[in-house]
Amino acid sequence: MTNRISLNRLAETLIQESRTPFNKEDFAKHLESRWQKEVSGAAMKRLEKVLHNHSSLIGIPESDFVPFRAVVDKIRHVSLSLQLGVWELKQGVLIPGHRLIPFMPVNLEESELIFLDPEGNEIPKLKKSYFIQEIVPFYQYSAHFPEEIKFNEWIPGRSCMTVTAWDMQSLYKNFSSRPGDALLIDLVDYEKGIYQVRPYSSRQYRLDRLRMRALYIALATQMDPLCQDEKFCAAGLEKQLLRILFSMNSEVFQEVEVFSITDFLESLKEWTVVGCEAGGVQMVPAWQTESGPFIRANANISVKGELGSLNKIFQDLQLAFDATEFKSMLYTVMASDKYKLKAVFFLLFGGQGDLFKDKKQHEVFYGHLRELLFKICEDLKTRESQLIASLREQCVDTKFSLVGVLRFLEDQEVGLEDLPADLLNQIIELDHFCTDALHQFAERDQPPDLKFVREIRVALKVVLPQLAMVEEEVYSRLAVY
Repeated sequence: MTNRISLNRLAETLIQESRTPFNKEDFAKHLESRWQKEVSGAAMKRLEKVLHNHSSLIGIPESDFVPFRAVVDKIRHVSLSLQLGVWELKQGVLIPGHRLIPFMPVNLEESELIFLDPEGNEIPKLKKSYFIQEIVPFYQYSAHFPEEIKFNEWIPGRSCMTVTAWDMQSLYKNFSSRPGDALLIDLVDYEKGIYQVRPYSSRQYRLDRLRMRALYIALATQMDPLCQDEKFCAAGLEKQLLRILFSMNSEVFQEVEVFSITDFLESLKEWTVVGCEAGGVQMVPAWQTESGPFIRANANISVKGELGSLNKIFQDLQLAFDATEFKSMLYTVMASDKYKLKAVFFLLFGGQGDLFKDKKQHEVFYGHLRELLFKICEDLKTRESQLIASLREQCVDTKFSLVGVLRFLEDQEVGLEDLPADLLNQIIELDHFCTDALHQFAERDQPPDLKFVREIRVALKVVLPQLAMVEEEVYSRLAVY
């Protein structure tokens, strides 16, 4: 007796074969034609749910569903630009990560992809382990993150991640690649995940930049009306991008030969990238960024737009910490997988998108932040005393808890002046302790002396119970809870 294909398997086959938009009625007719019998109403409801949640389909109001392949066929002539950095050139490898969007097959793991050199020869794959901070930038916009992580409990900053990399040592030499140059990735076979690599000089990139910029502006303009569409707002970044690309007039792409997901996202002014609850990332309007716990913006703050040092910007924004404390926090956050960087930034800076005075202050701030992060990543490559790291972490956690208390009070529209005097004094004392301690821990190459270490260890035995009392008073006993 011949084994009959299951209804779910047949539906999946039809989805993978689809290359044009379709609605659920068309899909039902095609399914019954192939199934050779009527499909029950209950079964169709289940299949409709599959269509809405399918990783290879984009939901749109006009035709209900667009398969990824329909978008890929429309733009397959476009090459992807992968900017090369110093680290990637020094290692002699290619780690594609999120930079393959929108040509990243959803049914293949990154390790299954195939890259060819300009002559059509397959580039060898390598299984390599690198420090986490070296790998993270390649996956910051990806819904899939490498899971082979080896955590170093003694020195968290030396924790490693194993990834698939492609051996580009000889090709970089043949291409005469230097920092600032890029690679062009041409799609050969989407289903099989085959791509071809060719050089892309920084000079040529500058020549093409104007046309690329025009494309990015057109894409951003196309996004404006989509913020009212629930399907678009609920989708992940890759589905959002594919939908935007599909909605563009084909004539726009006749003038464009190169696209870079990183350049596109960095060009956006009115949109930002945030984490999804189910994992991955998505684009949302900056003014619509949902606030998480303790991130309500203080409407009474008057920002002047200071453009000086990081510390002056923090003072202008009237934040509850200074640049030195922030540096200590980053040492702890970047050295441990206990923290999520996005959640920490939400807690510290708020998530309304209107923290800064203007675009210029925003750009200056992120310029300082990038420099600081690069320094911290370099410093974390040097081993540190586990005792010092542990004490810093306890002080950082105390500071985070205090900021959380302040955010909570802001959310409830309760000012510090409204607090009982003894509670306010406790908060001030705890804040002074954190400031003094974190200033000492901020110079990682000049560890605190033994006298300070002993004092901090003793002080924490008093501070932590005091913090618990403050949190109990604020979260449980105040009438604002």
